[in-house]
Amino acid sequence: MPRRLTLLTALVLGLAIPAAAHGQATPSSPVTTPTTTSTTTAATPSATSGDCPLFTVLHDDKIGALSLPAGVYSVTISTRSTLSCATASDLFSQFLQDFDGRLSGGWVVGVATSGFSRTAPKQAFTVKRVGASAPSGAATVQPDLATVCPAVFQLSHDDHVGALAIPAGKYIIDLVAADRMSCDEAASSLASFLQDYDGTLPRPWFVDTETATFLKGTVNNGFELEPLVGPAPSNVTLKLPGDGTPCPGTFAVQHDDMIGSLDVNKGPYLFVPLAGSPLTCDQTVTLIKQFLSAANNALPSPWVLSKKTGTFRKGKGSKTAFRLKPALS
Repeated sequence: MPRRLTLLTALVLGLAIPAAAHGQATPSSPVTTPTTTSTTTAATPSATSGDCPLFTVLHDDKIGALSLPAGVYSVTISTRSTLSCATASDLFSQFLQDFDGRLSGGWVVGVATSGFSRTAPKQAFTVKRVGASAPSGAATVQPDLATVCPAVFQLSHDDHVGALAIPAGKYIIDLVAADRMSCDEAASSLASFLQDYDGTLPRPWFVDTETATFLKGTVNNGFELEPLVGPAPSNVTLKLPGDGTPCPGTFAVQHDDMIGSLDVNKGPYLFVPLAGSPLTCDQTVTLIKQFLSAANNALPSPWVLSKKTGTFRKGKGSKTAFRLKPALS
């Protein structure tokens, strides 16, 4: 059972699964009914796609080290006794959604062959770009979601939301359903999640760490985060509000501790002076040590704490401030 179908069944039995934001299948011959929610427009099959559906990659993308420019791709199966066209297309869609390029189920990417294979069971298929758009007269399966937000979200340092590691870089945001959430809401939600101290998302939000998809209580409402590949969709770049220049490395807390009402458990921590703060990284480290060694875990006056974001500020409204956050071990 496809991974997204499994996730959906566990959450809201009986609802349809949205199509992948990255691509769409363009059948050249009759195929089994897709598991994704879609609208089909019948037309004459295209001979250029072989026996399998054509697959449209909606924007420049990558799977591991394999670059996939936007366009239409043929899908060729090497192991027809163990792999169907419908399954290969579904796998290609899942691989495009994978966030970190490490495929599950034993699948590996062959950059030289533009292919995918695994040994148990023995299965393999290749993809090849055949043009910028589907050939005239080909039947098409239109996905119900493919909204790429125009702004690019830039992360200045490695970060994470819960167990989802998000390396520094530029990202695009794909809406799961444009009629359920706006791009502004998605970007604001992402910023809030990144600034959250403990990585626990507010209900009803949850995150699928394999695809970096943030869902608001249902698989039909949310957004997907993916690294920017190729040209940006616009000249607008969003950054995490408040953060200044990130400090290198992490601060190691040697045992479970507290600063005021904030639990500071044993482990590594990210620390970032806020934008406009006069604090240097060395000064921030000194302050963290002072706060951890304070009697009765009391936060020294005039410092104040925002527990939700792990932000320490030298008095209400002061620009002298920094943010502390557990790092992934």
